[in-house]
Amino acid sequence: MESLPADRRAVDAAVASLQERLADGDPADAALQISCEAALSALRAAYRASPAAFSRETIEALRELGELLRRTDTGPAHV
Repeated sequence: MESLPADRRAVDAAVASLQERLADGDPADAALQISCEAALSALRAAYRASPAAFSRETIEALRELGELLRRTDTGPAHV
């Protein structure tokens, strides 16, 4: 299992990576959607474990990513 980012630099890198994967990928790609949702879930867990590692800007970026994932959800409930 991949470890959770525990400091601000690691959190920022993980968020940037998630942003890049979403920007570069196909929004209709179910595998990408699942992978990004898992990454977002891991970042939420990291926040619960170490909220000081998250800046206000990072939290806002995560909210935007979550909203983007909800809008592009390709799951059966959205067909």
